Amino acid sequence: MNSRHVPAFAHVLRETAQRYPKLRIGAGILALSAALVPAAPAHAYTITISSGSRAIYLQVGQGGYSGTHSNGGTPGNNGTVNTVSVSVPAGVVASGTAQQMTSNSTVSQSPIDGFVFCTPPSQVYIGAWSRPGGTSSGVATLTVTTPANLTSGSDTIPFSQITWTMSGIGDTVFQFPNGSFTGGTQTLATFPANTWKEQCMTFQYANSVLPAAGTYTGRAVYTLSLP
Repeated sequence: MNSRHVPAFAHVLRETAQRYPKLRIGAGILALSAALVPAAPAHAYTITISSGSRAIYLQVGQGGYSGTHSNGGTPGNNGTVNTVSVSVPAGVVASGTAQQMTSNSTVSQSPIDGFVFCTPPSQVYIGAWSRPGGTSSGVATLTVTTPANLTSGSDTIPFSQITWTMSGIGDTVFQFPNGSFTGGTQTLATFPANTWKEQCMTFQYANSVLPAAGTYTGRAVYTLSLP
């Protein structure tokens, strides 16, 4: 089995006289180097790529593509771990008013064709392709895994306080579902042979629990697996 893991989230929440500072999420990248034959441009839809040697590619936030797929670019590895964070003003802590999170990822363009698809810092790019090799019809699976809680010493916030919404400029058919982290492993999508899917993620902190003062952290890991 081919399996590629992507660290994806670290969260933080603190208290001062003015505010609970930050809930922070780190999103990471992992990609498998492979050559691709160019295909017709497509903006954030499921596209078909040419068959070839067995390979998979996963990108969350910063990626490792040299050039674009449509111009013969090649994927590479990138160990960057991006973060997503929010500062919650003291006056609204635990109010139930969701707080939008922002990222340090600067990726706006699709590596498929360079189309400006995501709007950082409010969105994080996610995309993947699978090529099982030869005439194989193997289906790849994209999952995300999180611990049960964000932690600050012995204090906790449920990881389920973090939700995401999928979108993308010019996109009306979304390839991955909206959702929230469950403190376990969740399946986000499957990839038939020789397909590429992509989307932009917007994260929110639900802000419906009252945490003790502190800095809360956690991490999600995205994994693309091909049996």
